[in-house]
Amino acid sequence: MLDEKSPISLYYQLKDIIINKIKTDEWPVGMKIPTERELCEMFNISRMTVRQALKELENEGYVHRKQGKGTYVATLKYEQRLDGFYSFSEEIRKLGAIPSTNIIYFQILESNESISQILSIDQGSDVFSIKRLRLANKEPFAVETSYIPCDVAKQLTRDYVERYGLYNSFKDICGVVPDEADETFGAVLTDPEVSLYLKVKNHSAALMLERTTKSQGKVIEYCMSIIRGDMYKYKVALR
Repeated sequence: MLDEKSPISLYYQLKDIIINKIKTDEWPVGMKIPTERELCEMFNISRMTVRQALKELENEGYVHRKQGKGTYVATLKYEQRLDGFYSFSEEIRKLGAIPSTNIIYFQILESNESISQILSIDQGSDVFSIKRLRLANKEPFAVETSYIPCDVAKQLTRDYVERYGLYNSFKDICGVVPDEADETFGAVLTDPEVSLYLKVKNHSAALMLERTTKSQGKVIEYCMSIIRGDMYKYKVALR
């Protein structure tokens, strides 16, 4: 319940309660939330207070309103700043969500010409090819395909990557510390395979992110990610 004696305004308390219900999945994505009148009765507050809370929640992307139908829990957008080295999993945790990963495949291939050029290795060299489905609060948001020279990470295992993440695997079992990365990104449409993994319609709007990661000047990974356009946004700080 709301605390009328608290210095925190009632609308903000209500807003915080609703955010918590959304983040804990008590109110899952797509659920129709109680009406303004029902919220007034549930928390014994005025309609003006409820409207202010819902307006801010809508502005922040937690809910969206359908005219004549009601207010629904929206698909959350995860914001990523582009001003420093980062890990997807760590950034998702900072936003209050629970990250998880499903490995689609983990295999060793001979590098083709384009991958060899990106990784600065001889064509035909052995590389790990790892495709992963990234999730936040069990909701798929990205498909990532990584190529890693085998001579950089010979001890890499599927189990360790799935449990602890790729970059932790680099550090913990390979003794390799990622310290630099170059990224490019642009708009794409999902193909049938990616659409299936991300649970979106074919040809849905998405972001394609390409990252080349280095350790002490040596390329250790090339990764291509297809990220749901309705769940992720990037922020650049210009100073």
